[in-house]
Amino acid sequence: MIEVPGARTCAKTGVRLVPADGALVYRVAQDKYTFRSGPLSSPVNKVVGSLPDGEIESRGRFDTVGRTVYFGDTPEVCFAETLQGFRLNRQALVADAQAAGQDVDEFIRDVTSDAVAGDRDTPWAVGGDWQRGRSLLYIRLPLEGWWVQIDHPATLNALHDALAAELAAAGVPLLTLSAATGENRAATTLLAQCVRDLVLDDGSLPLGISFPSKTAYGRCLAWWNRREDDDLMPSDTGPRMAGESDNVDTPAFRKVCEEWGLPILDGRLAY
Repeated sequence: MIEVPGARTCAKTGVRLVPADGALVYRVAQDKYTFRSGPLSSPVNKVVGSLPDGEIESRGRFDTVGRTVYFGDTPEVCFAETLQGFRLNRQALVADAQAAGQDVDEFIRDVTSDAVAGDRDTPWAVGGDWQRGRSLLYIRLPLEGWWVQIDHPATLNALHDALAAELAAAGVPLLTLSAATGENRAATTLLAQCVRDLVLDDGSLPLGISFPSKTAYGRCLAWWNRREDDDLMPSDTGPRMAGESDNVDTPAFRKVCEEWGLPILDGRLAY
């Protein structure tokens, strides 16, 4: 939990509020979407809580009905969030190495050697196609409004009281920080929708949710694009681009890749 200057507990809803301050934040996004729909493009989600049988889970942690856009307070946290799949591929080798009775580092060297010999990239290598298809965006947040801080006792207590039955049905009998920021999308999307629907004690609606990244590289924000959901033009006071975007090959990108042991390669066939 962090304490933010100017933060307060909402007298009406009980959640912890963090004031908007026009901060500069970052987003790693696919160019094919942002070129067509702008820097705040995002898919439209239609379901919160449990998905219908047979539907594949693809929602973000705090998606609500409508559009949710995610930002990070540092470039590093944005790359850490978006490179999870590559890291997962690398970590999966631990089980493979154990099954083969090999040391993990030795096993990784063997797989890498086989990939090089076959002119293939290892599954955990970040290829050129992935890099060229994305940009690091610089976004200036609103100067007014409130973010709801999810990792605060006041927020957890208020949401648990408001959603006790629904959370229990989603497999969360007791709302903890781990559950509120975990991988159970049936639970976290319920929390997000509850927060989105709140009317705060000053009559305003929450901008979104402030939460710690599970990667420990920083904090993230889930912002709800209410105006586009309502078929309205963007507001002059909403999030906006702040300068030019960067190719993803930045010091922050290389830092995360190095710390996670992810090779940075040109685009080739996957191993």
